[in-house]
Amino acid sequence: MKSSFPFLLLVTLISMASAHATSSAKERDPSREWRDVPWTMRYILFLNANKHMKENIVFGKKVNAADSIQNGSRLYLSVYELFAESTHVINAKSRDMATSLFLFDQDGHVVNSSSLLSQFTGKLSRINSLVLIRTLDSTEKPYKIADWNQGIPGDTSFSPAVCTTLDSFRYDAYWQARDPRGHVGCREWTAQLYDPGRPYVDVTTYSKRGNFIGELVGWSRFEDPPKPVIGMQGKQWLCLHECPAGERPGVIADLRAWTRKHGYPMPERPPRQPLYPDSEYQDDLNEFWNY
Repeated sequence: MKSSFPFLLLVTLISMASAHATSSAKERDPSREWRDVPWTMRYILFLNANKHMKENIVFGKKVNAADSIQNGSRLYLSVYELFAESTHVINAKSRDMATSLFLFDQDGHVVNSSSLLSQFTGKLSRINSLVLIRTLDSTEKPYKIADWNQGIPGDTSFSPAVCTTLDSFRYDAYWQARDPRGHVGCREWTAQLYDPGRPYVDVTTYSKRGNFIGELVGWSRFEDPPKPVIGMQGKQWLCLHECPAGERPGVIADLRAWTRKHGYPMPERPPRQPLYPDSEYQDDLNEFWNY
């Protein structure tokens, strides 16, 4: 009778290999795996009313502190906590605005003057999250900045883009016309960024109840020329970021004179806002998801 030992050994080795593969698969975490692609973001900019920016900072600190107590149940830390290191307030009569800016070099290193922020590097995860990791200790939980949104296949007019969770609500069918967070989101920003004929990015929410600047995230690539970010808050126009000719962010006293001085056209109200709702691309979205 032939020995069954070789067969049993083979079965054992196969079982061990299978168990190891299963264990390895369980250990893989795409939220902690970084895509091997060039870092393209020169800056990422958050805009909000100063009051709400302060509330977000408090919220970020609170949820991050709770996460450390609850054994790290959150996938990522809230980047709102870091806004305290990068916020600049722009005064306006109706409502002060705040900007939080993250500047990067081409390796993704944060180059803000803040000693805290300069400890971080930007990464793109396998689940398309843009995160900040500590350059010298990547084992610590990352801070999530935003999502890298690939948009609609074949349509590059407003994607890929840097977007937040708010934007996923902003473009769906349930978005309310009276929402105080505004109708300008990552798609409107990116469309203007990509358009070589647009000399600036206008973030105004045009409303019958009064024009205002809402909550949004913006960005720019290394290949993009600097574009001023402007918006109308109440009855005042503001330059919020990358103002031309070395001008400081603040109130634009006379928009017509300002545009004439810099050779810009006057801003025009878009036909609707949001300008790129999902409803206009439903067929494309369905075709993509049903593929």
